[in-house]
Amino acid sequence: MAIFHQDAFFWRLINLTRSLSTETDKWKLFSNILNECQGITHCDGATLYLLEEDEAGPRLDYAMIQNKSLGLNQKFCEPGQSALTPIRVQTTDSDNNQTHSIAAYCALQAKSVCVEDVYNSTQFNICGIKAFDDLFDYRTRSVLSVPVIKPGRRVLGVIQLVNPLNPLSGTVAHYSETQIAIIESLAALMATILESAELEHAEGGLLVRLSQPKGTDAIFERVLDEAMRVTRADGGTIYWYRDDAPKRLEFVALKNNSLNLAFTAFESESRDISPLLLEVDGEPNLQNVATFTAISKQVVNIDDAYNNTTFDFSGMKSFDQQYGYHSKSFLSVPLLNHAQEVIGVMQLINARNAFNQDVIAFSSQLEPLVKGLASYAAMTLENDMLVHAKHTDKAIRKTVNQ
Repeated sequence: MAIFHQDAFFWRLINLTRSLSTETDKWKLFSNILNECQGITHCDGATLYLLEEDEAGPRLDYAMIQNKSLGLNQKFCEPGQSALTPIRVQTTDSDNNQTHSIAAYCALQAKSVCVEDVYNSTQFNICGIKAFDDLFDYRTRSVLSVPVIKPGRRVLGVIQLVNPLNPLSGTVAHYSETQIAIIESLAALMATILESAELEHAEGGLLVRLSQPKGTDAIFERVLDEAMRVTRADGGTIYWYRDDAPKRLEFVALKNNSLNLAFTAFESESRDISPLLLEVDGEPNLQNVATFTAISKQVVNIDDAYNNTTFDFSGMKSFDQQYGYHSKSFLSVPLLNHAQEVIGVMQLINARNAFNQDVIAFSSQLEPLVKGLASYAAMTLENDMLVHAKHTDKAIRKTVNQ
């Protein structure tokens, strides 16, 4: 299993998410994401396929290929430009994975596929892998294919990683559940870049700036979706920080899968969601988890809220009583901007076991990824507030000059 350095990964992810709102070259972003995928898994090879369609049907085009031991580094290829033959994605008999390559089946089923030893597996058609190995005198063993997709959306491509290496022995290792979850989240970030590029291309430019007000709510929702998915959280909430009196955290977005709840700040009045005060009787409010997170700028990971005596969970208990729910595990993360100032707080509730759906504690190994997503949300919040402030100031000056 690859060694996972949380702090180093956190800062790399901060730089990656920051580049989403500043870099206009999608291929540079894709390269950064592929590099991050390889760095996390220590895999020897990484390929990005983009899903295209012609008269013969859908296909996966080779867009980027990286392989360390072979010295391959195909920077980027627009659709149809790669020298490698595209992978056809046959929609007939799609449930029979033996007729498909691993990447094609991943695209068809819109789910990750992990094969530990492709040559000893009879699940998939590996003719393409054998042809690649014969051509380059290579030996593919372990393969992970992850769809480039946003929740509930169409598949845009596939990231395929080959031969994760043990950094100490150099032997082929296995993909861990944590690594797979992180790669899936990075693939979702790539999906956002692709969708933004498609939208902006239709408008005659490059990438859509994610800081535009019209996309803010969607970004909040996506950040929550990704944080919940990667941690398998049942619920999540985002608050933003308001420094006008009284200083407080105001609700931005809330989701809960079990309760089928999903609404944003525009609906908050009808939901009667009260702000969380950062000061009580002139003293910092350190009793509430979210306000403590905002004040201390620390991540708070609680495995069982009802057995916790550090914080006041009366608000959570009222929610549980109102909805017939049982909140247990909590992960509260500060949203910090470029200057490490608190912009808000993201709070996740009830991580679930992947196998039996039991509520478990949030994995500390996933904290860097959630912090990275929180940082992305923070930059989005900050940009949105700056844009609105600019528009408000412009409107005031226009009124004064009339």
